[in-house]
This record gives sequence, C-alpha cells and structure tokens, in this order.
Amino acid sequence: MAGKMTPLKSGLIVRKGEAVPATPMGVSGTNGASNASDSVAVGRVRRGTIAITVRLDPDRYTRLKGAGVRRGLTNQEIMVSALDRWFQQEGGS
Repeated sequence: MAGKMTPLKSGLIVRKGEAVPATPMGVSGTNGASNASDSVAVGRVRRGTIAITVRLDPDRYTRLKGAGVRRGLTNQEIMVSALDRWFQQEGGS
C-alpha cells in the first residue's frame, strides 16, 4: 500500500448510531409517497430497529440495485416499502 493516503475530515466521521445511508445529490430518498403515521422517513435506520439478512439470487439482486439507482432509493427503502405493501395485502399487522 505505497502512496499517500487521503486524511479523514470531520465530515466523514460520525458517531456510532448516527450514520445514515448516503443519497445522490438532489434526491430526497423517498418515492414521493408519505404516510402520516411515519415518524421517520421510510428506510431510515433508527434506534430499536432489528437488522435482518435477505439472500437473493444474482438476478434479483441486480434488478433490486438497478431499480434503486433509477429511483434514487436504497435497498432498505425498497424492501421496507415492499414489506409494508405485503402486510397491507395480507391483512397482517
């Protein structure tokens, strides 16, 4: 690893639990839909959340990433939205 390393600036360092996903400039990170019961923007990590792992085949993963890039959404925002829709259709709570 020869060469000069770029120094970390204070804007790149966050405290544990305060990190948020990066979004492209000019993209709000939402799909325009809002829900009055949402206390936090869709997909935002907040205290009290539980991390899960979803295993996808390569085709689904590529499609998920492509959809996120086209719409300016994170994988989490897409998955949470899809799960919320599924719960609504199934009548789950």
